[in-house]
Amino acid sequence: MGEILLGALLMPLLTGAVTLTQKKPLRIHRFNVFGNILTCGFLAAVLQQLITGGVIHEGMLYVDELSGVLLLTVLLLSFTATLFSASYMKKELEHGNISPKMLPRYYGLLQLFISTMIGVLIVENLGLIWVAVEATTLASALLVAFYFNRAALEAAWKYVMVCTVGICMALLGTILLYYAQVNAMPAGGTALSWLQLRELSGSLDPNMVKLALIFILIGYGTKAGLAPMHTWLPDAHSQAPSPVSALLSGALLSCALYAILRNVIVVNGALGGEFSSTLLIAFGLFSIIIAIPFILVQHDVKRLLAYSSVEHMGLITFGIGIGTPLAVYGALLHIVNHALAKSMLFYLAGIITQEYRTKHILRIRGLVSAMPLVGTLFIIGILAITGVPPFNVFVSKFMIAWSAFESNHLMLGSVLLILLTAVFGGMVYYLMKIGFGSVPHHGPGEVRIGWPARTALFLSLAGIVVAGLYLPPWFNSMLIQAAAIVTGG
Repeated sequence: MGEILLGALLMPLLTGAVTLTQKKPLRIHRFNVFGNILTCGFLAAVLQQLITGGVIHEGMLYVDELSGVLLLTVLLLSFTATLFSASYMKKELEHGNISPKMLPRYYGLLQLFISTMIGVLIVENLGLIWVAVEATTLASALLVAFYFNRAALEAAWKYVMVCTVGICMALLGTILLYYAQVNAMPAGGTALSWLQLRELSGSLDPNMVKLALIFILIGYGTKAGLAPMHTWLPDAHSQAPSPVSALLSGALLSCALYAILRNVIVVNGALGGEFSSTLLIAFGLFSIIIAIPFILVQHDVKRLLAYSSVEHMGLITFGIGIGTPLAVYGALLHIVNHALAKSMLFYLAGIITQEYRTKHILRIRGLVSAMPLVGTLFIIGILAITGVPPFNVFVSKFMIAWSAFESNHLMLGSVLLILLTAVFGGMVYYLMKIGFGSVPHHGPGEVRIGWPARTALFLSLAGIVVAGLYLPPWFNSMLIQAAAIVTGG
């Protein structure tokens, strides 16, 4: 099984390396779609083994149900992002926004980015998780700066600076956790082994563990887009190519939350759940609160979606902080649901900005009239991401909110519902502005959406609709087991 895990990690790197030697755009597009299909095949084999045979542990490689939920997210988004890239980048070439020489670099970096995210999810050691998270920063920063204009370079610089400070704090927290492990660990143990730390958690120095959690939460929380460390996120998401924005929002932020979860499990074993719960709930609610005014007064369609991601990361963190099995189940389900809905919205935003030649909301009107398919999908996407039934996000949002009331956090649950209502109002307000009205003179002419982009959009749409009505038994079981890992059940 170790060979399949290595295959999932190395296949994107091989695909990216070969891409750099290619020159013909059509061949580059096709090769990357084929390479990603192979990567997804490896990931599907890993998930199949996890479902049928249980936890996979091969040396430093480790996959349990918690890893599996995130691997499924990366599988889905990497496939749709690669597919959508084929159509999106073809149009960027036609519009003259990029040169043919930039295309191999884009796909090479995209495959590197996918590989680093897989690396975060398949290593057992907390130190290696830190290394993999840092690698995602390096790969994705180059994608944020891809267009090499002033705005893109500023966004990439801000991204690197802010996340580097955050990742240094996460490193300090990890070192403090290692120090606590050394003092409690018998001779012959493995430094920062998550399995050993979980077993030793009851013997760890509580004060040292508290300090470690604070640094880890702030550090990885910066990468996850939690407020007030979220400042890099709107700039990076708005300047990156739209398929990259989808991966950043749907997969990368969730990988950072995964790193937090692995550490929180150890901390809860040492301290109980109250300390981490207080911090997680506080960061979660604060992130939602901070996102609301920026959503309400936004002028850039991609920044609007970026601040929506801040809100959703806050909601997931809030659910983890509530800490009941239902809340954690809902938070993990919300990771997948948010990824499907937000990635589709970023794909649609890519088409809209290409056709209208602007990201400014005030200059985008009459979307339903100008592009009926895109307009309809955009309406569905906005309704889904705001938690309107029967779409998938409603299910996980409802679970998280209900778990707050069920665990007697009546005030927290009430505040959460008020905040989510404000977000809903802001998003629907901009939906009405963008979707309806007369088409401006600079609006799109004849719109042609390539079959790869259509396939990516309809796959995302299928996930949004189906997951709102039905969860496959194997996925439900994986979520239950993953929630049990987090809650210690």
